[in-house]
Amino acid sequence: MKRVAPIAVLFLAPLLILACAGPGQWNKEGATPAMAAADLADCNSFAQSASQTDVNINQDILVARGKDWQDTGALATMRDNYKAQSQDRSSSIVFRCMVGKGYAPK
Repeated sequence: MKRVAPIAVLFLAPLLILACAGPGQWNKEGATPAMAAADLADCNSFAQSASQTDVNINQDILVARGKDWQDTGALATMRDNYKAQSQDRSSSIVFRCMVGKGYAPK
């Protein structure tokens, strides 16, 4: 498992970076910049909604374990890990949503 994570990051990182891109970074034949911006906003909204359950669960875990992690010095690391996981998931959802709407990353 330890060997899989770095490899997965190498392959997924470019996709995740593209997913964070603005409407000008997406291309669809016949789509205006305003259409791309509206579709991206729709995908971002969908990603936020789809990720909210995970965010809530992570928040509950931080509240329940926060004192333990603070005592061991791991609280900031755990908070950063949860934030990164949430951003990665949201970016992946946005990417798939935009591709599903017929866009391709530039």
